[in-house]
Amino acid sequence: MRTKKSQVNKEEYMFSLIAEQATSGQSIKSFCARHGIPSGNWFYWQKRYQQRNLEAHSENGSFTLLQISPDVVSSIDSAIFAEYKGMKIYRPVPASFLKELIG
Repeated sequence: MRTKKSQVNKEEYMFSLIAEQATSGQSIKSFCARHGIPSGNWFYWQKRYQQRNLEAHSENGSFTLLQISPDVVSSIDSAIFAEYKGMKIYRPVPASFLKELIG
């Protein structure tokens, strides 16, 4: 029977290998072969590693920084296709749509 301490050490070891593989540029298959790790074990620990990171982020209430840039409006998009009672339509639409809008 494994002790809690040996399980924690194994977890730390595997998590460090997962982080190492991610930055190594090696495929998982070649990395596992180099370290003598069965691929089934690798994917088990990788899943635990991902779950641990997910839990850590949700516990911290962390956010992901998003970079939002304004849309680039081309000259075609900025030309008005149709205007009716102050409503401006910037893209071509079927005549049936315009008839329904007016009617």
